[in-house]
Amino acid sequence: MRAIVIYASCEGQTQRIARCIARTMNVRGIPTDTFNVTERDVTGLAVESYEAVVLGAPLHYGEHESRIASCISQHHALFAQIPTAFFSVSLGVVSKHEQDREHARKLADDFLRERRLDPSRRACFAGALRYSKYGWLKKQLMHWIAAKSGAPTQTDRDYEYTDWDAVESFAGDFAEFVHGCRQPKPKRPRFAPQVNRIREYLVPDASSSSP
Repeated sequence: MRAIVIYASCEGQTQRIARCIARTMNVRGIPTDTFNVTERDVTGLAVESYEAVVLGAPLHYGEHESRIASCISQHHALFAQIPTAFFSVSLGVVSKHEQDREHARKLADDFLRERRLDPSRRACFAGALRYSKYGWLKKQLMHWIAAKSGAPTQTDRDYEYTDWDAVESFAGDFAEFVHGCRQPKPKRPRFAPQVNRIREYLVPDASSSSP
């Protein structure tokens, strides 16, 4: 059984989480690939060749990555039949305000409900502030958001908030679930049963025989 982590990543933190999930699942006996929809078109991926999938989307300005939404729409029938997991990445998860943390979880739930996808496992992970990768405007906006959430930051350095133990736990739990979904191989006899073959002979019609 082979799995794949399909994700979108802008500044790289969702990619790091996706690769951590893939590594953990590989260690747990589930060969797992990764695919970044922000770098390659998912239409070129043979999704149907996988038997389990993890979907990952960052949350920016209250919206999850649209390319993951499109992927779900394209392969909804398949995802509904195989083990599927989903993770959302945002800064709201580590806010000091409970209403912010609850809002981040609600946005993830709404995203899945709107796409009629009910994954076997789901999680919300904290992301990172990559000031070094932001333009001036986004840098100021993210600095304001961080301060509003009760996490004062400085724009001359990056901050990582991801709980890697939680990521590995999520991946390990899903790997165990996938193992449990494997269909047992049918038992076969050690030796093939002997088949008594009957050879058929053509009996000539007496009426057509020569005198």
